[in-house]
Amino acid sequence: MSYDVPGDLLIFLALVFNLISGVAFFMTARGNSSYENLARKAYNYFTGCAILMFAYLYYLFFSYNFAIKYVYEYSDRSLSFFFTLAAFWAGQEGTYVLWVTLSALFGYIILKYGDQYRNYAMVAYATVNAFFLTLMTSLSPFAMLGGVPPDGLGLNPLLHDPWMVVHPPVIFIGYAMAAIPFSLAISALIINDYSSWVKKAFPWTAITALMLAGGNILGAYWAYKTLGWGGYWAWDPVENSSFIPWFIALALIHGMIIERRSGALKRTNILMAAFGFILVIYGTFITRSGVLSDFSVHSFVDLGINIYLIGFLAFYIFITLILFLMRTAKIESKPLNYNFYGKEFSLFAGMNLLFLFGIVVLFWTSLPILTTYFTNNPRAADVATYNSFALPFAILYALFLTAAPLLNYKGFVPKNWKRKLIISSISSAVVGFGLFYFVLGTAISFAVVFTLVITGLVMYLMKSDLLGQLKWSLGAFVLTILICYVLDVTDYSYILYLASASLFIVSNLISMFSYLPSRWKLSGGQLTHFGFGLMLLGILGSSAYSTDERLVIPRGETKEAYDLKISYQGMENEITVPMNKLLLTYDEGDGEQDAHPQLYYSERLNGIMKKPFVLKRWDEDLYFSPEQVQELSSSRGIKLREGESYKYQDYNFTFEGFTMGDHSEQQNSMSVVAKLKVEHNGSTEFLEPIKVYETDQNGKQNQIDFPANFGDDNNYSVEIADIEASQGAVIFTFPGLMEIGPPDRLIMTITKKPIINLVWAGTILILLGTLVMYFRRRSEALV
Repeated sequence: MSYDVPGDLLIFLALVFNLISGVAFFMTARGNSSYENLARKAYNYFTGCAILMFAYLYYLFFSYNFAIKYVYEYSDRSLSFFFTLAAFWAGQEGTYVLWVTLSALFGYIILKYGDQYRNYAMVAYATVNAFFLTLMTSLSPFAMLGGVPPDGLGLNPLLHDPWMVVHPPVIFIGYAMAAIPFSLAISALIINDYSSWVKKAFPWTAITALMLAGGNILGAYWAYKTLGWGGYWAWDPVENSSFIPWFIALALIHGMIIERRSGALKRTNILMAAFGFILVIYGTFITRSGVLSDFSVHSFVDLGINIYLIGFLAFYIFITLILFLMRTAKIESKPLNYNFYGKEFSLFAGMNLLFLFGIVVLFWTSLPILTTYFTNNPRAADVATYNSFALPFAILYALFLTAAPLLNYKGFVPKNWKRKLIISSISSAVVGFGLFYFVLGTAISFAVVFTLVITGLVMYLMKSDLLGQLKWSLGAFVLTILICYVLDVTDYSYILYLASASLFIVSNLISMFSYLPSRWKLSGGQLTHFGFGLMLLGILGSSAYSTDERLVIPRGETKEAYDLKISYQGMENEITVPMNKLLLTYDEGDGEQDAHPQLYYSERLNGIMKKPFVLKRWDEDLYFSPEQVQELSSSRGIKLREGESYKYQDYNFTFEGFTMGDHSEQQNSMSVVAKLKVEHNGSTEFLEPIKVYETDQNGKQNQIDFPANFGDDNNYSVEIADIEASQGAVIFTFPGLMEIGPPDRLIMTITKKPIINLVWAGTILILLGTLVMYFRRRSEALV
């Protein structure tokens, strides 16, 4: 494979200038100030090469240069301006160009604000840039094809969405920004100066958390409105690869607040800053190495870069551990205040819960890798596994962040607190484990979490000033339990979850308003926590209490679901037309409105693409998810494409494909064998009806059918009525079993998602709160 000279020359020059810059900054850090000018100039040249590389690749896309392999694979002449813009980062090669360009620009943050940490931080930062540039020498975005195709393959149909323009850059800003606190922490270890690296790194840690949060939230909303499965978070390993660094960044923020206030946790914060960036590299490995190709719909295939990914991951782990072990005895950190009634302890507890949750998610995310290499049964964790530990973590986090905004850093211990702690914990344990033992359906995890939450809450209420401040929150806690009782919520874990979230929300809402409007910069934490509480309510309401109705609507008819009358009028185009829309109307009682979910066949992906329609209301969403259009004809039969199913009475038929070949030794005979799976009352049969096409001596074509029998007494049969090879479809008839129905019918599921808007409202508040925190910490860092 040949290479494009200008593009690959830019990669080579960027790598050279980056290495010169790193070496020159190292010499400057060693005391030879004459190298500083060279270091800065080389870094400027490196940044210039990165920007030119970025611009040149865009030029290749917009000039439709399909001689470039990457341009050919991810674009075509029919793409709109915005989707051509987004095609840039549709594949691995383009994301590396984006990443290294962002990284080059963000390096100027260290140059401007790094102070005594600047030189060694830039050395560490140069290794990060070298990592991406080395990958690009092996996986070049400028590799050329042998010829010049007239058009490209186009963009994956699932990526034809406006969020494709926004979501990847946001997440990659977060990835690139994570290298700044990492580099500053490494520099602090090298120069053995821990006085102000946290102050320098704090605002950029906040931006890292902001962008990773934004990327995860945008990705969740994109999945919800595009993929049609009715959810927004599936705990997919590739989704988790950006979720875990976000939670580690949040944990680091809590640790930095404690260090800035009391001087504690200096070792912990250095390790977390390094660990957060290492997890970004690890996420790159699991996403792009191909190890998850059998477990994740998002992962890239293996493109031969595993050795680089593993090598750099090992390098960063080794460097961090060596430096930390060399310096740990010299890091002077003040002891943490473990007073339960102090804000510092609440922040510490929240930090540990965030960190531990990230570690647990990391373990289950890595399960496919662990089981692939260490067992004979590769597997991935299911959604239920993740949800089983996410709920207790959320409840405990809500407890500690309820009192945090009301406490001071010094804390105050009431008299006889140990005796009160023993009494409250024993009482809570008796109730919690009593419910576990005597009430059917209560899990052991509920008993443990219940004991911890109620014990903590009782201890907070024993402090007289907290009792007055928490009265509204406690009222919300009790009111939520009563509402759950009225609504017949029977899962005790859900009741505790909802009550804790309400407690958490009211406490932080009251605290947040105490800072507004004059001290708004101090409200970032409360705003973020308030949003987190709303999100907790929305997640449980929209998932655990969602309901659905499956509709089968013949064309021209109307069916009812929930309070809607839904009519199906056919399709806008043939199903083979990209972005083909279904023609639906719905009536809520005030007239018909149009709804246009999408259902079409993608030749590129060789499958049916589905895009839902979402009817938004203030208290819920109604989610229209099309499954398939079954095309029936009174003269032909049931039309099925490969992978499609049709259910009739107790029978479920799934078309698994067909084969074509010669029926006999004569060249004028051809046979088509259809493969049909039949499921009935727990048993499965595999049928192969055959249609033979023969041409006689007069040139006349004859068709001979060989039906396949099925049923308890083989009293039914299936025949091939017709074949539409261009669409990969076969039309079947079932003599003896069913009468042929109407022309076609739509099978669709309508899902009600209660209070899902709290998820999106909560996530917006999380982003706003993190942004407020950034402005506050940036102003402090500049002092």
